[in-house]
Amino acid sequence: MVTAAIVTELFKEPARHHARNFGMPTYPIIAIAHPIANLRPEDLKKRTEEIFPQVLAALTRLPED
Repeated sequence: MVTAAIVTELFKEPARHHARNFGMPTYPIIAIAHPIANLRPEDLKKRTEEIFPQVLAALTRLPED
């Protein structure tokens, strides 16, 4: 199964820390600008479009050994 985590910038380093602690140091973690809670739908769409290339790359990468 191919997965990736999408978090806001505020949670990027804690997410990396957790991934390392669970033995997944190369787990793809993609950060979107913080905050997102009060964004209008069109602004959230713009932010997701900005990170889409990273999401696509993470989900289509070759598995690492």
